[in-house]
Amino acid sequence: MSSTKNLNENLEVMNCKKSNKKIDPIRDGLLSGRALNCCRNMGINSINELAEYVQFNSLNQIPNCGHKTILELNDALVKYAHYYMAPENKTSLEVLNKKNDCIPITSFYDKSSETIIVIPSDIIVQAVNIFDSCVRVSNKDIKNCFLHKYHDVIRFLSICFIDIASFFKFEDKFSVDNILSSWDLGLDILHKIELYISDNFRNHKYNQTINYFRDRINLLIKDIELHYCDNKISLLFSRLDPAAVELVQSEYNRLKSEISTSARYILAMNNIDYKNIIKFCEYTIPNLLQFSSCVAMTAMEIREAFSSYQLYLKPEQIKLSLLLKDFPFLDEVLAAEITKFYEKNGYYPFFRLLYLYFQKSDYRNDTICNKAKGITYPIMSYADISYEFGIGKERVRQIVSLYKKRRFPIEITQNFNQNNYPFLAEDYNSIQNIYDLINKSEFNSIDTQFTCDSLIGILSFCKEVSIVEYNNQEIVVNSQILSSFDLKSALADISNIISAKTTEDVLLPMNIFINKYTLGSSIDASRITSILTFFLTDILGVELDYNNNLVIKQNSIDIENELVKIIEKNGQPMSFDDLVFKLDSLYSTRYKFAKGYIRTIILNSNRIASIGKTSTYSLYKWNVCNLTIRELIHQILSDSDSPLSLDEIVSILKIKGRNTNKKNISTSIKSADKYNFIRLGRGLYGLSTKQYSDS
Repeated sequence: MSSTKNLNENLEVMNCKKSNKKIDPIRDGLLSGRALNCCRNMGINSINELAEYVQFNSLNQIPNCGHKTILELNDALVKYAHYYMAPENKTSLEVLNKKNDCIPITSFYDKSSETIIVIPSDIIVQAVNIFDSCVRVSNKDIKNCFLHKYHDVIRFLSICFIDIASFFKFEDKFSVDNILSSWDLGLDILHKIELYISDNFRNHKYNQTINYFRDRINLLIKDIELHYCDNKISLLFSRLDPAAVELVQSEYNRLKSEISTSARYILAMNNIDYKNIIKFCEYTIPNLLQFSSCVAMTAMEIREAFSSYQLYLKPEQIKLSLLLKDFPFLDEVLAAEITKFYEKNGYYPFFRLLYLYFQKSDYRNDTICNKAKGITYPIMSYADISYEFGIGKERVRQIVSLYKKRRFPIEITQNFNQNNYPFLAEDYNSIQNIYDLINKSEFNSIDTQFTCDSLIGILSFCKEVSIVEYNNQEIVVNSQILSSFDLKSALADISNIISAKTTEDVLLPMNIFINKYTLGSSIDASRITSILTFFLTDILGVELDYNNNLVIKQNSIDIENELVKIIEKNGQPMSFDDLVFKLDSLYSTRYKFAKGYIRTIILNSNRIASIGKTSTYSLYKWNVCNLTIRELIHQILSDSDSPLSLDEIVSILKIKGRNTNKKNISTSIKSADKYNFIRLGRGLYGLSTKQYSDS
C-alpha cells in the first residue's frame, strides 16, 4: 500500500517537473519590476543563481529588497528552484517539509487547501509559551474574548495568515473594549514571536526557513497596523444606534467650533468629518508636522482638540453621555449606576430617577410639591410652605394638585409600565409591599432617605394607581377600580355599621354595599368583591362567612371608652400595638378583639386621633395630634423656662408621639422664621421672645 502511495507521489513530481521544466521567473520576467531589479543588480539572472545565492546569504542582504519582495522571491524559490537543483542539495521546500522539522498551517476554513505557511519546529515551542504567557496575564474578560476565537497558537497564526481581515473579526457579543484589547493582545504575541526569532536564529543552519517565517510575521504585523485604525473606526460606529451617532456628530461639531479658523480650514481641505478625524489625527498630522512651524502649530492644535474624542466614541461612554443628555440632573457617578441598572434589568428605574430629579431640582414648583408630599424632605404642612415661599395656602394647594407626571422627562415616565412594575397589573397592594420591592431593587445599596412617604408622593403623580388611606394604612388601588366603585363611601358605611353596639350577632350580605356603591362604568364584579373582601378582612378585621356575609358580633362593652381610659392612664400617646395588648390583657378571658375591628373603632372615634402615619394614637383634648413638628417645637420651648438641646427636644417629641431626629429638628428650626427660634451657646435652642438667665 505504501509503495503505491510513493509511486503516485513520484508520478506527481515528474508531471510537475515536466510542466515547469522550462519556466524561469527571473529569466522570463514573471516577477515584479522591483524583484527583477533587485536580482539583476546583484548579477542574478536565473532562479538557479538565486537558489545558489541564498544557500550562503540572506535575501535581506540584497539592497532595496523589502519585505514584500523577499516574500515574492521566497515563493519563487519554493515553486521553481528545486526542479533545477542537484539531488544532493536540500531545497527550501524540502527543508520546509522535512518530517518532524516543521508544523504546517493550513487554511482553517478549507482543510483541503495547500499549505500557506509553516512554523519551524525550533520556534513552535517558544511560540506556544509566548501565546500562553500573554493570554495568562490578560484580564479575564479579554482572555475569554481572545480564546473564544483562538484556542491555541496554531489556530491563531492560521487565522491571521489566511486573510488580514480575519484578524479583526470578533463576534458582536463581545464589548468594544474587549475586542480592541484582543487586537492589541494578538499584536503583542506576533511582536514577541518576531523578536524571539531575530534574537535567537540569526545564524541558524536553516536560516532561510526561519527568515521566511520571520518575514511573513513582519509583513503580517505591518498589515495589521496599517488597517488597525480603519477597523477600529468601523467597529466603533457599527455599535452605535442613530441617537448615539447624532450625539457623536454633536460632540465632533462642539470640538470643531473650539479650534481656530486655520485649523478648521485644514479639516475642510482634507474632507475630515466625525468619522475620519481619528485616522487624520493618528496618521496625517504627524506628517503635517514636517512642514512650516505655522502648519505644525495648527496640526498640534487639532490633535490636542480631538485628543479626547476617541475615548468619547466608546459605546459605554456614549451610553453615559446619552443618559446625561436625557437626565441632566444626574452626575457621572449616578449616571454610571443608572446605566448598570439598565444593563441588568432592561429599563430605567422610574422611582430612583424621580427621587433624584426632586433631590437635584431647584425649580420653585418642584420644591413646593416635594415638601408637600415628603419625597426628599420631611412632609410639611401647606401653612408652613405658604409662609416659607410667601404665597397663600390656596396657591400651594393649587400647585400641588396640578402637578402631573407629564412634567417629567418622557425617558423616565415611559419606563413606568406593567412589564417593569407588575404591581400596576394588580387591583390592590399594600404600600409596604411595594416599598420593600422598590427599595430593594432601586435603592438597596444606596445611601438615600427613600421612605414610604417618598413612594406615596411619587405614586400620587401616577394616574394608573391611587393611594387609599384607611385605618392608618395606605393601600395602592388600581385607578380603574376606583373609577367604577366608590370604595371610600362603602368602607365608611360599613365602619359605621360594625362600630354600632349590637345585642346579638348579625349577618349582613356584602352585595348590599357592592350594589349600592358601584358606579355607572362597567367592571368585572369579582374584582370589586376581591378588593372589598381585602379591606373588610385585612384592615377592618370583619369576619365573612362562606356566602360573603359580614358577621357582626355582639358588642356588649364600649371599646372606644376603654381605649380612651387606657391612653389617659398612660399619660402620653401610645402605639397601636401597645393599645391592643393593653385591651387584650384587660378582657382576654371574655373577649378576643380583631385588630382591624379596633382600628375601625379608632377611625370613627371623635376622642382618639392618630399622629402622623406611624400608628401612634393620642387624645384630641391633648391638642398634640393637630400640631406640626414646628408647632410642637415652639410649644415645647414656650413651656420650658430654659433653652433646650436638640437631644432634649427629640426626647420630648417622642413623649408626644413624634418620632424624628436631630437633623430634621435642626432643619425645621432654621427654615421657620415666624416661630422666633434662636440658637444660643453650647448647642442650646430657645425663643427670641423669652428671657433666659445667664446660667
